[in-house]
Amino acid sequence: MKLAAQRRSAGDHHASGGTIGGGVQVAIKHAGAVDSMIDYRLKLSSKEALHIVIQLKSMLEAGVPMLSSLRTLIEHAQTGAQERVLTKITTLVEGGSDLSVALSCLPRCFESYVVHLLAAGEKAGALGESLGRAEELMRKQMTIRGKIIGALAYPGFLLLFTLAITTGILILLVPKFESILMSKPELLPTTTKIVLAASQFLRDSPWVAFAAFGFVIGGIILMAKNRRVQSMMFDLISRLPVIGTFIHKAYVARSVTTLALTLESGVPILTGLEHARQVSALPKLQRMWDKAGDVVRDGHPLYTALEGGDLPPALMQMMIAGESSGSLDESLRTAAGFLDRETDAALKTFTGLLGPVTVMIAGVCVGFVVVALMTPILQMAKFVG
Repeated sequence: MKLAAQRRSAGDHHASGGTIGGGVQVAIKHAGAVDSMIDYRLKLSSKEALHIVIQLKSMLEAGVPMLSSLRTLIEHAQTGAQERVLTKITTLVEGGSDLSVALSCLPRCFESYVVHLLAAGEKAGALGESLGRAEELMRKQMTIRGKIIGALAYPGFLLLFTLAITTGILILLVPKFESILMSKPELLPTTTKIVLAASQFLRDSPWVAFAAFGFVIGGIILMAKNRRVQSMMFDLISRLPVIGTFIHKAYVARSVTTLALTLESGVPILTGLEHARQVSALPKLQRMWDKAGDVVRDGHPLYTALEGGDLPPALMQMMIAGESSGSLDESLRTAAGFLDRETDAALKTFTGLLGPVTVMIAGVCVGFVVVALMTPILQMAKFVG
């Protein structure tokens, strides 16, 4: 009865489109203010994090208290990393922190949308439901990630194979033509000179070439781990024609799903919009949700704030229908399913084009070397003939 009263109270605030849920905002600010408690050393894979969420949800639904559940999970941890993470969470919860704050102190273990969903659930008195919804979102993200990795496997193998073939041609085949081609080096095209120079470098300094290649790969990896560089690269990739469309739809789906789940938990709409902004990741989408929060705070309908926001027309119509009927959360949930299907369609388009594009790149690389070698030889044969 107490839980139902809490949810009805939160639902009244949501229905009136009232003020931001102060408790949730305090939790979010608290989560961002405990820098001394944040541990970047601990890391979990997506599967390990999902496993913890599933087990914790099951134990809480069975009526086991939070601390007892966490201690039980520590005893039955499957890996050392899980045990260390659960110990950290338990220590923070014992110290008086909310579960969402404890998870926010482990940024390499749990995604931001999980933290925000749990913060919303804690303040609405529905932590178990929020854990279930976090599990749902995590499964969706893992499914999308798995599809992308599967789609990249073939192009990645093809590019590596192309690199090996090109290197083999430069080291083994080019020297057989070098004596012929270098008889009159001043007449060679620029492309041929480039190929000959690359072949000479690989043969004379193979370890230097290998070290340079490793240095470049290592530099790319280190840059990719930098958060600022990640943000810049991600924003740049999201502007590309095909993959950008897929990324945009995927994050619209994630933010709309998060908004729907938070509203279903009885959280005020402005707090839900803040959660949607936090998980949207793309600067363009974050600005859109910021604008939506300002418009709704002034008492206007949500759909008026999102007009012109590069959203699917069907989503806008569902929002209008939901706000008109007083069932915005249900309409957003339906819209989230629609957006998931749109994301799957965009992913199929992306993966369908990725294979031919990779084959084209491989053909250009090998073809460049072959044409650079054969062009002067054919010109010599024509001159001799």
